[in-house]
Amino acid sequence: MIQKIAKQARQSISSFCYEECKAFCCRKCYLILKESEVDLVTQGRKKELIDKGMIKQMDDGRYSMYMGETGQPCPSLKDNKCKIHKSKNRPKTCSDFPIFIQGNKVMLSPRCLAVRQRKLYPYVAKMKQLGAQIMTAEEFTEYEFYKMDFEKDGRKNNILVPLHKKHDSKTSQR
Repeated sequence: MIQKIAKQARQSISSFCYEECKAFCCRKCYLILKESEVDLVTQGRKKELIDKGMIKQMDDGRYSMYMGETGQPCPSLKDNKCKIHKSKNRPKTCSDFPIFIQGNKVMLSPRCLAVRQRKLYPYVAKMKQLGAQIMTAEEFTEYEFYKMDFEKDGRKNNILVPLHKKHDSKTSQR
């Protein structure tokens, strides 16, 4: 039931993301990608983006994609809309953003402008009523937030890395 409410919450902010926020999460963050997700997200531009330094392979075989330079948003973003939004192969991190659920713990990304503006409050209240523990930015450090892997349906999923953390070998595990 918590997953269903989270899905409704994500849907409730879709026009906000497009019209007001202008897809901030796709313009000013990091994204951890599995090998199988890289070509889809980069629109086949993997080598070019590696050469530009926008994508780097990490020690564990996954890729870290930085979307923070002016004019360098996610390669799948066009006119503040995601070109792969409806793809069944879209990274789980993207489809779960800004609400990440592990068991009865619900983590709201402090990077999301809708979260910051409390636009998800009615949904968060419903989740609390169902016994969910809502984690706030104060309850987990940004570094722990980055390190958190979620397992769902036997698949490991990762979350976005906050922009203000320096993108170096220590914080990005490269």
